[in-house]
Amino acid sequence: MGNDNYHESMEKNRQELSQERMAELTRRARQMPKPKSRGLLLPSLFFIFILIPVTLLIYVAFYYEPDDTLTAKTNENEVSFELNSQPPSDSTVLAAADDEQEDEKQQETKSAKAKEAEEQKALKEKAREREEQAAADAKEKEQAAAKEQAEKKAQETAAAEQKAREEADAKAKAEAEQRAQESEEKEETPTAGGKTVTVQSSETLYRIAVNNYGASGAAAAVEKIKQANGLASNAISPGQTLILP
Repeated sequence: MGNDNYHESMEKNRQELSQERMAELTRRARQMPKPKSRGLLLPSLFFIFILIPVTLLIYVAFYYEPDDTLTAKTNENEVSFELNSQPPSDSTVLAAADDEQEDEKQQETKSAKAKEAEEQKALKEKAREREEQAAADAKEKEQAAAKEQAEKKAQETAAAEQKAREEADAKAKAEAEQRAQESEEKEETPTAGGKTVTVQSSETLYRIAVNNYGASGAAAAVEKIKQANGLASNAISPGQTLILP
């Protein structure tokens, strides 16, 4: 079909050119003065009816180039029209159906793989969160245990210090009581000539005589105490033990 159109177009163009050329030659021939003799008639006819068509044929055959793109497009359209116009066969329909099923299976496989990948990612994320939570709980428990141990140690240290202070106080109190008891025993213990007394701070020999013998006989008592203890004067010192006759 494309070749026929091409040939028809070529023939139509040739005829148009031939007609235009003939009209031009006829017009020129009319404008030219009439020949005086019949010797120019035959060459003119030869030129008009033989040389011009041959020249046109040579031009078309060797120099004229048709538009191949238009012809190619026309051929492609015709071929596609012919292909589309043919009814699909059963094998073609089955092949198309198989291709569609295969595409659907591939899409389902891709969707399943993507879903599985998402599930695996979610599981890994949950596992990581559980590990982080477990690590945080373990760290918190460790901190709580360390704090409890520190508090317990502080309590034990405070209790030990309190116990040490109580023991020191009890020991000091016992020693004080013991010293007081020993002092009382020394004061109440009689000697061969009477009893003894320990001089306390700010006590004098006269006061000791007043406390033990009375104010009326204090002067005589001072002399007796001096004689019993071998004192040359009335000077005494705290903690000194005196014999009271």
